Amino acid sequence: MTLSPLISGAGLEKAPDRAPLAPATRSYRVAIVATHPIQHFVPFYRALSLQPDLTPHVFFGSRIGLEEYFDPEMNARFSWHMDLTSGYQHDFLRGADRIRSTAFASMNNPAVWKSVSRFRPDVVVVYGYANLTAVRTIAGALLRRIPVLLVSDSEPLQSRSAARIWVKRLLLPRLVGAVSGFLTVGDCNERYWTGFGAPHAKLFRTPFTIDEPTYLLARANRAELRRDWRRERGIEEREVVFLAVGKLSARKRQRDILTALALARHAAPAARVVLAGDGAERGALEDMAREADLPVTFLGFVNLDELPQVYAAADVLVHASARDPHPLVFSEAACLGLPIVASDRVGAIGSTDIAQPGVNALVFPQGDVRRLAAALTDLTCDPLRREAMGEASLRVFRSQDMATSVAGLRSAVRAVVG
Repeated sequence: MTLSPLISGAGLEKAPDRAPLAPATRSYRVAIVATHPIQHFVPFYRALSLQPDLTPHVFFGSRIGLEEYFDPEMNARFSWHMDLTSGYQHDFLRGADRIRSTAFASMNNPAVWKSVSRFRPDVVVVYGYANLTAVRTIAGALLRRIPVLLVSDSEPLQSRSAARIWVKRLLLPRLVGAVSGFLTVGDCNERYWTGFGAPHAKLFRTPFTIDEPTYLLARANRAELRRDWRRERGIEEREVVFLAVGKLSARKRQRDILTALALARHAAPAARVVLAGDGAERGALEDMAREADLPVTFLGFVNLDELPQVYAAADVLVHASARDPHPLVFSEAACLGLPIVASDRVGAIGSTDIAQPGVNALVFPQGDVRRLAAALTDLTCDPLRREAMGEASLRVFRSQDMATSVAGLRSAVRAVVG
């Protein structure tokens, strides 16, 4: 059994806001400026378009992601198997066709405000400040006294150079004072902004979204998807599958996962690791698994339409990354009811975030393979705990879902406009 990508975006009108707001007295015109169509955000734009009190319009700085492209970290060429442009109002800014990178100077649409001003926005939503188009958008809105809502996944966990810290301490408090609010994605993200002086009144929790209808369909059919997928790959039902989703790179530290599996194999012989992704580290990881005779399955790059079935067939998500601001794989896994094992360098961990320590997540110090091995052993050998943490993931996801995100943006717009 497979899931059809054609259902993407369907059914969102049936998801009510988690905390209904007061009846709308007007429709707010929301300009959203983004670098390019991103697979995780497109369902959010479609959901916003269904709100009677919002008139969203997305302005893309480039066409990156719409055609096949080469990802150097993944070491592969690919294109997304997903409709990224239907179901919401949008335009591509002048110059979008020539832009091939989201780097600061490369992402530059000088005429951004000519397009945005024609829309006559009440509020402008901008993704970060790390490219010239975003900087131009923020400056243009402030000059016109139009409220700005800033979105980022920045967190205070990663190490930064002294020069970069100095620049941030100089500039970010000014940015915090200038913009009207922040659409925050989690606990670490909120600590980042409060660390630069943002008052809590400017923070509006708006979790990053996933293709929720597709993942809910996979959840409803999980037993059948799991059985078929495992049978096709020769994975027995008794095996406990620890799934890692992401580019096979040094930053993601999949070597730690395989080292931990080797340490845990005698205490937890039913444990198996499945790696969904490709990248420069793949050859070395395959050598490592072969030499140590480890039960590891390499899937290579898995496209969006196939990924829900992979989650459905797994038992636990494991993420050992040395640096990851707020990976959407946590939300995808939680939506399918998977417990999470994660390093403490991941910015999606917190008491009200998608990975909640001791609730649906086991957190280990990044690089500590013995602690990681202990977590693998624990969840392999204790099915009751694994089941309880999986049920907790379902509950946690309901507090981070599409309705929560839509309600967060609606609250922010009403708070800052006028």
